[in-house]
Amino acid sequence: MLATQKHFNNFGKNKNSLFYTWKFILLLFILLFFGFESLGYAMNLTLEWIPNNEPDLAGYRVFYREQSQSYDYANPSWEGTNTYCTIYDLDETKTYCFVARAFDTEGFESGNSNEACHEPLVILNQPATADAGPNQTLSEGQTVLLSGSNSTDPDDGIASYHWVQIDGPAVSLSDPDVKQPTFTAPDVGTEGVVLTFELTVSDYSGNQGKDMCVVNVTWLNEPPQADAGTDLTVEEGIVVTLDGSLSLDIDDGIASYQWTQIGVPKITLSNLTSSQPTFTAPNVGPDGASLTFNLTVTDAGGLQNTDSCIVNISSQNESPIAIVSPDYSEATEGTLVTMDGSTSRDSHGGIVSYLWSQVEGDPVSLSDPTSPLTTFSAPKTDPFGKNIKFKLTIKDDRGLKSTAESFIYVIQN
Repeated sequence: MLATQKHFNNFGKNKNSLFYTWKFILLLFILLFFGFESLGYAMNLTLEWIPNNEPDLAGYRVFYREQSQSYDYANPSWEGTNTYCTIYDLDETKTYCFVARAFDTEGFESGNSNEACHEPLVILNQPATADAGPNQTLSEGQTVLLSGSNSTDPDDGIASYHWVQIDGPAVSLSDPDVKQPTFTAPDVGTEGVVLTFELTVSDYSGNQGKDMCVVNVTWLNEPPQADAGTDLTVEEGIVVTLDGSLSLDIDDGIASYQWTQIGVPKITLSNLTSSQPTFTAPNVGPDGASLTFNLTVTDAGGLQNTDSCIVNISSQNESPIAIVSPDYSEATEGTLVTMDGSTSRDSHGGIVSYLWSQVEGDPVSLSDPTSPLTTFSAPKTDPFGKNIKFKLTIKDDRGLKSTAESFIYVIQN
């Protein structure tokens, strides 16, 4: 700021003194502080000036005005002997101008110093900072939650969120304009896929921020389903073909088959690792025989599943017929499920034993696995539901057997 020559007002008196012609410079320093009881900022301004060295100097007076007003010289804003002062609680949105005057011991007052003005600070709106959340790795079929909840805006707040998928197989977001949308991870191959999403957040002034996140979707290997074929009844000496060709794997395919015989009489299969091995039904006595074979299939990922079949051998007696009710049903978790094999039949003799076994699903406790009718409590499940598979094996009075299966699909309350 420039120094200006000032003259004291002598109020009609005549005084010859160098006190009337001194260099008087007003300097302006600004200190802002936040007024917690107001919605904006209050401001303190500190003024400083070059001292006068006249021997009869008594002090200084400071005056200020708003931009559209005039100085009120009858009412100084500050008076004292210091060469600085602070004016408090000004409105930082307004323009203020300041002058200082010196006065001597006889009451004479100088003219104005140079005028120092402070204009309002221009506070620029800061853009919002988007945070699309961490990168994630989930399995196919899982529910994925995208989260922009850690996005921030330093001044007027976040007005909107908008999600866009920019890479990977297209998925459907629950709502692209909310803070935390969800979607279901798509089915993928063994190599998996990478999905990329961009979040744009806008503040109330229209400024935006962007961020991206990555969702890695991995392949979830499903176990194969073994199918050892239907139960058979043949006469001795017949070439029998076991058939596991209906076994399947929905993702990486079946890599191997393995047949084993359970019980006696022992026979020799043509190929233990074929999907359709053969053997010749052995000679049996008048009571016949019942052969049980287990088939274990393994998929390319190493997961396994097992199924069994029965081959009844007899020259006369027909095998019994196992019947299960229900053969398929849905049940709500926690409810009591009843399976009934009492309608199973045998045309020549009688059924002498029943045996229930669980072959798939979360383990449950059967009320009586050797009764024609058995019950269990449906276990807890997830939102996707779970299958439980049971097998009933019956045997007649000549040792011939038959099986039937029951599928129970358990759903949440």
